[in-house]
Amino acid sequence: MRTPPRLPVWLAAVSLAAACVRATAYTGPDVVDAAIVRDDGPVVDATPTDGVAIADDSADAPQRLGPPYPIVLHHGFAGFRDIGPLNYFFNVARDLRARGEVVYESEVSPFNPPSQRATELARFVDRVLVETGRARVVVVGHSQGGIDPRQMISQLGYGDRVALLATIAAPHRGTRVADAILGGIPGVPDALLNGVAALIGFAYNEIRTNPNLRAAIEGLTERAATEFNARNRDDPRVVYWSWTGRTNLRTGIFQCGGSVVANEPARVDATLLLLEPFALFLEQGDPTQHVNDGLVEVASARWGTFMGCVPADHMDEVGQIAHVGPVLGSGFDHIAFYRDVVRRIREAGF
Repeated sequence: MRTPPRLPVWLAAVSLAAACVRATAYTGPDVVDAAIVRDDGPVVDATPTDGVAIADDSADAPQRLGPPYPIVLHHGFAGFRDIGPLNYFFNVARDLRARGEVVYESEVSPFNPPSQRATELARFVDRVLVETGRARVVVVGHSQGGIDPRQMISQLGYGDRVALLATIAAPHRGTRVADAILGGIPGVPDALLNGVAALIGFAYNEIRTNPNLRAAIEGLTERAATEFNARNRDDPRVVYWSWTGRTNLRTGIFQCGGSVVANEPARVDATLLLLEPFALFLEQGDPTQHVNDGLVEVASARWGTFMGCVPADHMDEVGQIAHVGPVLGSGFDHIAFYRDVVRRIREAGF
């Protein structure tokens, strides 16, 4: 049995704290115009119920509408829908709604494995379908938010309710960072881990499902990803697209090829200081073959039709923390990126 790679103990601890940085590092409304403190866009209650599906599929149910399908933005590990003016996909939903799109921002438990989060997402999707009257949705998931929908589709039978899944930097083949974190906390009692996770998660996420932090991290390991992929085959009724980021000043010439959107090696990203140790760890001394965004390798994030790489780290990909305008150096603009993602979705007939 292969021993998981290890990070220094201090770095493993920092990694757990970093998972919550989006919730704690924001300093207030001076970062963003007060006029966008709260968007009046759709908010769906995702409080757990006894069942999963609530959409009425009976013969007497009204005919469901076709495209354009509503967009569901689905957050990753340690994520949330919004905290005051700060939302996980920073200002993305607000921008898309202003352009006439119907966009929902999901919220599931921040520290649980895909099996739990997929069930919560399924409840959310059903409510979106009821509210909009549409037959299906398009899910855009970042990080772990790209893994949960795959389980929802394959294990919960949602291939008839999801038209397209677009994943952004999702660890489809796991991430060595998760393996290393588990190697750094082998003797810590689960009760302590989950207590800390509950204390943190309940402070900013409205879903009150009991956390299982070790299982959540385990679900992102390379070993678990192999088993997950064997159990969760792609549904032929669903279109799968993927994008990912590349950082640490890497061009991605060898890893970002064969994409729909051509790689731009002249545009490189300087890694956020908090993520730089992880970017170097993932490179394993070979930056040409292990290009990553600071948490997920390009090779792990490629799934279905690979749309391309963007010059951004894992947090830049969703505009964190409260980032307005293009990233200095790389020129990456997450708002423009999601506009392009949705444009392509609509042009493809969804």
